[in-house]
Amino acid sequence: MSAPIRFEQGRAMQLAGLRRHHPFEQGDFGGQWRDFSALLPLPGQLGEHVFGVICAATDTHCEYLCGVEVAALEALPKTLGRMRIEPQTYAIFRHLGHVSALPQTWQSALDWLAQSDYQSAHKPDFERYGARFDAATGSGEVEIWLAVVPKQALA
Repeated sequence: MSAPIRFEQGRAMQLAGLRRHHPFEQGDFGGQWRDFSALLPLPGQLGEHVFGVICAATDTHCEYLCGVEVAALEALPKTLGRMRIEPQTYAIFRHLGHVSALPQTWQSALDWLAQSDYQSAHKPDFERYGARFDAATGSGEVEIWLAVVPKQALA
């Protein structure tokens, strides 16, 4: 179990990209990323980061958005998934290495959360890929952003 590298107040963002449902055990996240990469750049794309957003997660499945920040959701083709991220406090964890080991980093972050003074804010959590990630090799640095609140805040 590793501790967060930092806490950060995230800002509001509009994300657009490719949304799919996956079982955690056999989900084709790599195929989704390949299909998404073929769509880039998106109209009105902002910034250098690419996001992998987990939403509607259960113990066995999730909905996953491969996306980028965009200036306006209205200007996008209707076939693209859209998501608004509200300002939120995040515990941020670093993953170094190949994406095949990303589930272990997620589990370590969730183990930390269970033992911490925080709990899930029940807002989208995401992976943030930047300049230190090589999409061609699937290796590098990825940040995991867990939306958190102090335990007493939701009580």
